[in-house]
Amino acid sequence: MFSGLYRIYAGFISPPPAEKHNDAIRFGLLGASNIAPIALITPAKSHPDVLVAAVAARDRKRAEVYAKKHGIPTVHSTYEELLQDPSIDAVYIALPNSLHYEWSLRSIRAGKHVLLEKPSCSNAEEARALFTHPLLKAAGAPILLEAFHYRFHPVWQTFMARIHRDPEAGRVKEAFVQQYLPKGMIPDNDIRWRFDLSGGAMMDFGTYPMNCLRQIFNQEPTEVLYANPRGLKASPEIDQAMIASYRTGDGAIGTLVADLSTSGGWPLLPSSWSQNFPRLGWPKCEVELEERVLENSQGHVHTVKRSVALWNHLMPSIYNRLDVEDTHTIRVGEQVVKSWKELKRENVYKWSSTQANPGQEWWTSYRYQLEEFVNRAKGRAGSGVWVDADDSIRQMEAIDETYRKAGLKVRPGRNVRI
Repeated sequence: MFSGLYRIYAGFISPPPAEKHNDAIRFGLLGASNIAPIALITPAKSHPDVLVAAVAARDRKRAEVYAKKHGIPTVHSTYEELLQDPSIDAVYIALPNSLHYEWSLRSIRAGKHVLLEKPSCSNAEEARALFTHPLLKAAGAPILLEAFHYRFHPVWQTFMARIHRDPEAGRVKEAFVQQYLPKGMIPDNDIRWRFDLSGGAMMDFGTYPMNCLRQIFNQEPTEVLYANPRGLKASPEIDQAMIASYRTGDGAIGTLVADLSTSGGWPLLPSSWSQNFPRLGWPKCEVELEERVLENSQGHVHTVKRSVALWNHLMPSIYNRLDVEDTHTIRVGEQVVKSWKELKRENVYKWSSTQANPGQEWWTSYRYQLEEFVNRAKGRAGSGVWVDADDSIRQMEAIDETYRKAGLKVRPGRNVRI
């Protein structure tokens, strides 16, 4: 319990401050967003090579209040003014989804590295235009990273290893990813509910389970089997929640549940009583692997069938748990001679000591992400974890196909000329 409390305190509230290097990367924030403190401002405090140096918002007064609250020294009146600031090396973009393409490209043109909140763009067409832009292929080009922070935490990579790289791991057969936000956490006037700003569950919380499934499959889904949205009464084109299932070319099936307003399901209470109560629950990934032959000798066939579950991949520094259950069976012909289960539970908070920088147990997934962003910007070797251009393009293609299957419109681009 003490360790958990310290991880929360050091990771999210007051990280140990780092003495800044003279060549630290100076970040500017495009937008005075609610996510920036957890995603960049707080993690930057413990990084010797990162300074959050400026912010710009549509409302300068709001930006000034925001800057004072978070200790940001410079306020710019416009986004473009911030991009023209020669002291800024990189930008963090957490604007409404519909503005991601435009301001990412403007930032790249200004020579700034870009840490871009998910989803990268409004649709796959914009994603292809952005991530294949010639400016990103030039020598010394800025880096562009879609901020799927959870992938940078060691527990996610350990989860991937237990599925894809262990000798006992067979081919992925089934996968299930669930993520909920309790009812009431997002107000009715939030930008997530606006179609013109590319809102909806699959454009927000749903990007994570979609990304998780693609990682678990280790290939792209070839078919959306079904996509069942729960729309808003006031805006039926907006999905408040989505349940969708996918199939890969080799027959694996994956299902996601993404709900931005979950209620009901309380234990020990009749459903009629709890149906309007906010529902709580850990994000969870579950994977079933096919049975695999470990040994076939003198008629004795030894097989193993693995299931893997990961709890709380989105905020793993608070608490995480990785369950790996292997069911071993020895058969002679069709007869089962022996069968047993082996269950291993792990809590993973930092890399093994073989890494050049294993990190700290209190590092959040955002802090691990920032570490790799800096490593890439400065040309250093790191953990090797990254979200590349093709990955981000395929992500938006999968989201677009989900909307089409659901009978909803793909989110529109802004058709801006830059």
